[in-house]
Order: sequence, then structure tokens, then C-alpha cells
Amino acid sequence: MSFTIDQNLCALCGSCFSICPNKMVIKRGGVYVTSEMCCECGTCIPFCPTGAIGEGTVKAEFDNKKIAKALKEKLSLERRIAAMKFADKAPQGVPVEEGPQFWCAICGDIFEGNGTPVFFTAKASTCGGSAMIGVGVGKYDREEFEIAIQAEVTGEGHLFLSKDEMSKARSFFPGYPKASGGMILGPLEEVSMPDLIIFPVTGYQMCMISTAYTFDTGEIIAGYAGSATCMMTVAIPFLENRPVFSSGDYSGRDFMKLKHEEIVVCFPYRLVPGLIRNMDRTMYARRAEEKA
Repeated sequence: MSFTIDQNLCALCGSCFSICPNKMVIKRGGVYVTSEMCCECGTCIPFCPTGAIGEGTVKAEFDNKKIAKALKEKLSLERRIAAMKFADKAPQGVPVEEGPQFWCAICGDIFEGNGTPVFFTAKASTCGGSAMIGVGVGKYDREEFEIAIQAEVTGEGHLFLSKDEMSKARSFFPGYPKASGGMILGPLEEVSMPDLIIFPVTGYQMCMISTAYTFDTGEIIAGYAGSATCMMTVAIPFLENRPVFSSGDYSGRDFMKLKHEEIVVCFPYRLVPGLIRNMDRTMYARRAEEKA
């Protein structure tokens, strides 16, 4: 594991347990230990009064190409993994998406093996979904906004009966403290140290992921359904460092080119190295060895 807690120095104060943003310090057998999912963020170290937290013997692997390869092999993924990285301006060499375009449609192209990294902004977005992923919204006058909402979002045959239901659905998810300039969106292999990854999975693959995540943490992965795909998949992993899965909404599934048996999972990137290590420790790994 990345960091360890020296039990000879630990005063059992619980500071590390309460401060870990990823909930990867666990109380087990009356003592505090770090999970294999520890990502070396170092948040806990300044809060330990006895200096009990130190580096472990295993470093987290943040090579995006190796991580993409490992996930594909261990989960038998047929499609590519999309990566998201927030930034206030486009990095050198990454083109700005001109639009009009949907965030979910870009993800769908990546899943299918098409596309290279682009910088996606509110200006390029064709819907209010850009607000759901933390990059603000384009500027509309009131009449334009009302027409767009009535045509695509509210009313019989759409996502919500009225704006009241739309507002209620939004209240289930955390709000962004600020709007970023945009988001680098591309295949995982081509986006170094992203904030999040998202990709399609079957129920069986999702069970493999959730079992590995829970294995030495006791944490579970929550799923969401009933609202916009962007809102259900991005906000919580980015703001609360917790993975989620979602069925997506009608339009989001269509743009992402999801098969009937697929859902999507979104994971904070810094937790993925530990997830991969834990995949070799669960009942799924043992069953795979027995079949080999």
C-alpha cells in the first residue's frame, strides 16, 4: 500500500480516519490502517499528531497507458475508456471543441475508438449539460432558453413533466464551487493524470469493480437513475471522490452509443491504481484462476 500507519506510534486519535478525502483509512481490529486504495494524496499527514503515517512499500501507478491496459485486460473491456481533466484553458496541442456538440456524444465517440483529446467548453455545448459537468453554460436569452427546455427537456414525452421536477432532480447532486474554463476530454491513454475516467460496463463487470472497491474498505458504490447522464456521473466523483454508476438517460445513452446491457461507471482517477491491485485479491480473481 502507498502509505502505512505505524502502530507503535499511532495514538488512535482518528484524525487520519476523519480527514481522508477518499475514505481510505479504515478502522480494523481496533486500530487504524490504510486501504490498498490509498492514492498518496498526503492529506492526512499534517493532521497526524504523532507522525505515525509514512510511505509504504508499494507506490501508486499513475501511468495512464498502463492503467488503461490493466483495466481492459482485467475487466475484458471491449471499448475504450474516456478521461476527463478540468482546466481553465486549453493546454498546448489540445484543440478547442468548436461545437455545437454534446459532452455525452464525445464520450460515445471515444468509447467507439474514435477521436483524440479536445478541450470542451460551455460555448461548444448544445445543452445545459455543460453546467452539470462543471464548465458553466453558454449564454442564452430567456426566450431561447425556454424554447430549448420545452423542446428537449420538459413536457409529455420528454425527461421531466415540468421545470419543478427538473430542479428537484438537480438537488440530489452537489453543486460546483466554481465553473472551470473547460474540460480536456479524450481517450485515457492520451490524457495524463486526468481527474475522472468513465466507460461502459455490463452488470458483471460492474460487480467486479464494486467488489474490488469494497474489498478492503467496506465502502460501496452508489448508482443513479432518473436524470441527465452528465449530472448523474460527473459531479459526485469529482467533488466527493466517490465512484458512481448510472443507467444514464434516454438521450445520453443514445449519444454514448450504449448497448442495451450496458451502464456507465465514473471513477476518480487517483483511486484507480488501488482498484486494479484489489481486483487480484477478490473472489473474481480466484474464480478466474480456477477456470484457467
